[in-house]
Amino acid sequence: MTDTYDALIVGGGIIAAAAGQHLTAAGYRTLLVERDDYGSGTSSKTSRLQHCGLGYFSGATGSIAAFLARPRTVIECFDLMRRAMQARAEFVQAAPERVKPVTFIVPLTRENAIPPWKARLAFRLMAAADRGKVALDLRLLPAQEARAHPALEGMAGLQDIRGAISFTEYQYHWPERIVVDTVMKARAIGMEALNHTAVAALMREGELWGVRLTGAEGAREVSSRAVINCAGVWVDEIIALAGAPHIRKNTGEKGTNIVVRLPQRLRGIGFETVTVAGAPFYLIPWGELHYAGPWDSPSGGGPDGFRATEAEIAAILAQIGRLFPGFGLRREDVLYAWAGVRPRSLASDGKSSSAAVRAHDLTDEGLPNFFTFTGGLLMTHQDAGRRLTRAVARRLKPSGPPRPLDKGAFRIADIDHVTETSVAQAVLHEQARSLSDILRRRLRVGWESDLGLSHAETAAKLAAPHLGWTPEEVAAQIARFTEETVADFTLRAPLP
Repeated sequence: MTDTYDALIVGGGIIAAAAGQHLTAAGYRTLLVERDDYGSGTSSKTSRLQHCGLGYFSGATGSIAAFLARPRTVIECFDLMRRAMQARAEFVQAAPERVKPVTFIVPLTRENAIPPWKARLAFRLMAAADRGKVALDLRLLPAQEARAHPALEGMAGLQDIRGAISFTEYQYHWPERIVVDTVMKARAIGMEALNHTAVAALMREGELWGVRLTGAEGAREVSSRAVINCAGVWVDEIIALAGAPHIRKNTGEKGTNIVVRLPQRLRGIGFETVTVAGAPFYLIPWGELHYAGPWDSPSGGGPDGFRATEAEIAAILAQIGRLFPGFGLRREDVLYAWAGVRPRSLASDGKSSSAAVRAHDLTDEGLPNFFTFTGGLLMTHQDAGRRLTRAVARRLKPSGPPRPLDKGAFRIADIDHVTETSVAQAVLHEQARSLSDILRRRLRVGWESDLGLSHAETAAKLAAPHLGWTPEEVAAQIARFTEETVADFTLRAPLP
């Protein structure tokens, strides 16, 4: 490691990883620092959809005149949709092995009914945004055909629906691996990255930022010409650490999902509608299961924001019950649940959240060459990386030459299995330091139906020689992974 960098990136989620890859490719000497593991925070608790941006048109479902009367909102909605569609095409084409197509059906109920011409217009605008690179496969089902669709069988108010919309979304197999892929691609072209390392102090020293880092190997000091704050829901904490606690740019929004087993006829089909309050609500296929949600509520970056509460689980079950009373789902039918806190840009009133995605240059607010990103989304991470690189380039020139940027998936042998090869790769080449690092974020088995619990002992024993674990430490790692899984996924009994 060097002691002076062009760019220090704080955070290890998908926005930080993308920023690191793009800055390194542009020739900036870059260090990325993450206090936990790559992709272990918000990036691991998303909706798992590379969605098309249809939801951004929700304001136009009523009066078009009323929607157009708010030009600032209209511009923001179209910009978000455009970025979503372009990112969808970019990712699906660059890393097809990390996503799969899912057919979604949207029943046109009283709450979300729109005339066919509006639906066609919305999808034409979306297709134009990415120039038709990845098909949306729009189908408008008349009322009679919609009522006969297997995904809507047993839906409350089925006889009153006015039709349905069917289209293709893309689902990430595994969001954490996308983060790890991006970090490893950046390391391959010269970025340095440290996980399980925290920023303990951040201060201005002449023309540089002085940074004290702490980790398992002790403390060290580095300097950087610029700081890129991609700490997600914790960005305001990093701003405060830099000496500006009065500057606030972020607010958090918690989203909770539950995992259940639905009737066979719904296997592989996604369902989308809105709650009574008008919030989006999904039933999304996940192998033989479905996850349902999100249920949204305000939250900060504390541990409670990343764990589903019983009240939130009950609210989602109630929503499913209102939509499909015949399912008869109860609390014991919930196999597991997860929650995450989405970072949201703070609105101009300083209190509410905004859907806008923003790169903030805080130079004129008293923090020279200090950049903060808010509202970041997994689905538009490459766009975020480009935006941050442009923001830095307006202030600083890179110290090195440009390097190639590869946005494809990182190909690893045995990535779907716990083997000597895959565990050694995770530890020796991908910086895994715990059993959770290995099973949840380097190998896909952590997202099997049992959440990786059946693989814990094998993986721990294979990792032990590489990490120097004693038999006692192996047992402790297994116990810790089990405890984390039970707590983080709100398990009440062993999974079947």
